[in-house]
Amino acid sequence: MILRFSFVALLFSFTGSLLARPFLLVSLPDEEHLAVYEINSRTGELTHLRNQNTESDPGPMSISRDGKTLFVSLRTKGGLASYAINNKTSDLKLLSTIKADQDPAYHWQDHTGKWLITAYYHRGRVSVHPVDELGRLNEKASFFGDTALNAHGVAATKNNRFVYIPHTGPNQVFQFSFDDQNGQLTLLENGVLQSADYTGPRHLATHPGKPWLYGDYEQGNKAVFYEIRPDGLLTTKQVLSTVPDDWPERQGATARMTLSADGRFMYVANRGHNSLACFKINQQTGQLSLVGIYPTEPNPRSFVISPCGKWVYAGGQDSGKIAIFHRNRRTGVLVRENTVETGKRPWWLQIID
Repeated sequence: MILRFSFVALLFSFTGSLLARPFLLVSLPDEEHLAVYEINSRTGELTHLRNQNTESDPGPMSISRDGKTLFVSLRTKGGLASYAINNKTSDLKLLSTIKADQDPAYHWQDHTGKWLITAYYHRGRVSVHPVDELGRLNEKASFFGDTALNAHGVAATKNNRFVYIPHTGPNQVFQFSFDDQNGQLTLLENGVLQSADYTGPRHLATHPGKPWLYGDYEQGNKAVFYEIRPDGLLTTKQVLSTVPDDWPERQGATARMTLSADGRFMYVANRGHNSLACFKINQQTGQLSLVGIYPTEPNPRSFVISPCGKWVYAGGQDSGKIAIFHRNRRTGVLVRENTVETGKRPWWLQIID
């Protein structure tokens, strides 16, 4: 009887996970809303469900550690908003809207779930806002800066001790220690990593299991691999091109980059060349090797990998369309399957799982 009950419970849990529906959100700043799509995990198809109005032009989005809260940048308003997520229906309920600073370009919730760290492109500084247990943002934040112009990303070590902020303008990565008890950032000694002219560190992502950090050089059309030292400082280990060798130097720019959930592959969006570059990560050394470069819609500012790892969605900012790719989870290779029209200038793509 106990065995039968356990089997039924396991079957129910497995079936429930199969029936879980991930959703894709698309920031459409010109129309001041988020387009909400249901993802068919089996076929990769997108079904438009509705549009979620926002108070101002929405930009970058991120999801809380517990998956219950969506954070949205309100770019020209200089604000941040948080929404409660209904994971079964994708419904979003506004929890808080706060005044922050000009053009919040990227945000990330720390591993404790108590703080939202935000980089500001035009002001070149960083904020740490408290987040309560309901997902509401507190306007009383700590601001750190001015760091430098064009702060564009946030990444941190898995132990929450160190935070990294890339800046595309001065070609620098600021390296901080982080006190997650009081939300304070402190610049490390010799904590500004300088890269060459016309590189432009833009986004960063931490490997899930190793002391490795990966990023992209915006102006340089490059992928970069850093090693994280025990003291939190970064050592640049490798730089590779994200575009073919015959592509004109400094034409176009990279945009979003991300790692696959298993840390085996890195993907970078190439604006101008209009493609996604895929790199395999050597799990022993951290070194990158090019897998392939795959055409997208024009000006792919943002893209995401589905929770099952089987699909990639890349927005074309200039075409108002999303390219859908089948992704081989073993090799990282992408095959274009479909194209879906969305609104004008899809700015950021985010998945609710």
